Amino acid sequence: MSTQTRASRRLVDVGAGTLAVILGITAFDRSARAQAQPEATPASTDADPPITAPASAPADASAARAPAAEAHAGAPTLQSAAGAGPASPALPPPAEELWKKPLSVAAWARVGGRLQNPGAREKMDRLLADGELHLLFSGEINRFIGVQGAIVAQFGPTPTGGNIAGSATLRDAIAKVKFHDLLNVWIGRMIVPSDRSAFSGPWSMGPWNYPGLFEPYAPPLGPRQGPFGRNDGVTAWGTVAGGLFKYYVGAYNLHDSSVSPLYTARLNLSLLDPEPAYYQKSTYLGEKSILALGVAGEVQGEGSVESLPPPEMNMPPGVPRKDAYMEANADLLFEKNLGTAGTITLEGAFYKYVGDFERFDYSYFALASYLAPTSVGVGKLQPLVRLQQAKPKNADPYLLIDAQVGYIIEGHAARAALGYQRSDLSGAKGNAVFLGVQLQK
Repeated sequence: MSTQTRASRRLVDVGAGTLAVILGITAFDRSARAQAQPEATPASTDADPPITAPASAPADASAARAPAAEAHAGAPTLQSAAGAGPASPALPPPAEELWKKPLSVAAWARVGGRLQNPGAREKMDRLLADGELHLLFSGEINRFIGVQGAIVAQFGPTPTGGNIAGSATLRDAIAKVKFHDLLNVWIGRMIVPSDRSAFSGPWSMGPWNYPGLFEPYAPPLGPRQGPFGRNDGVTAWGTVAGGLFKYYVGAYNLHDSSVSPLYTARLNLSLLDPEPAYYQKSTYLGEKSILALGVAGEVQGEGSVESLPPPEMNMPPGVPRKDAYMEANADLLFEKNLGTAGTITLEGAFYKYVGDFERFDYSYFALASYLAPTSVGVGKLQPLVRLQQAKPKNADPYLLIDAQVGYIIEGHAARAALGYQRSDLSGAKGNAVFLGVQLQK
């Protein structure tokens, strides 16, 4: 038997063993749930988690919401007419008012630093700082119509050594119509439903750095989206069985008549806890048990465009050739809270790119993290490692390895991360140490 054949069989055996362990834990979890009989405990609906947004263009996944009908909570009790006897409870709100939610406003901030020399990436003799502030709002006009918006301001280094302008930019502007759980229609500027990372963004994932950031100051490699993972278009989506199954279909690039529309579709199956909201997280930090598989694809006619020489090369002007662009991806997330043993998270995603003028053939990442069950000071430690690889069509593979320790103070609302990144871009190696702090209110 050849060495290659033996290696392949070992890889298959390792994969089968890992799947068996996951399925075994899943089966045990289902058995434990079947035996448990909680009294009158309503199921969590997770109806509208916070917006998540990748910090880097065009990566990024829902404005923080206020609970429904809170205006009646804590209302003073009514005294009896005679002024004697026990107080009567406050009258419940009318049934037609129960759907109403006040306008929800939130502020999110991420600030980070990086030790790395952009001109000589193996050297860590430059300190670079960046940050962003997001202001978000959402609310409901009535039980069928809602609105969501967000603006963002950034600062940080540019490829020429300058600083990103701090002016605010529109991030979200969405009109929402809900016909049924099976059919919601969103119109405006929104997250492109392409992969789990886009839905969660850096706000709701374990790693500090958004996946696919192989090249400095370049958009992340992955599904085609837009700035902050957003694009202008329309999305139809719905849930089945409370969010155990979800679908998305959409059309984007509708703001620019000079380019072809970008069409996307995604299916998501959650085998343990449901994920009913439009957005999804890449880690729930032990609040849910997750075994979820997602598949998605994108198509754009004439979306694969030839790159022309830059003007400084003084080449004769030309018209770029074009070809159809297609992309397909699949992602898997497994997360399990083991109680006093902590929480483990395993995640992976694979992307395939099709088009004559696409630079890359495929890319993927694999991640493993562990959230400690006990606190150290005011937070819990979360060590994490992630491997990323991308294959250019005419060059050796790109490689990124992140190793970090997260400090989870208040879930995703208050956390910090300290880590090291090693890069190898077809032989061009680099080192970096990064530190980041994230706050959401």
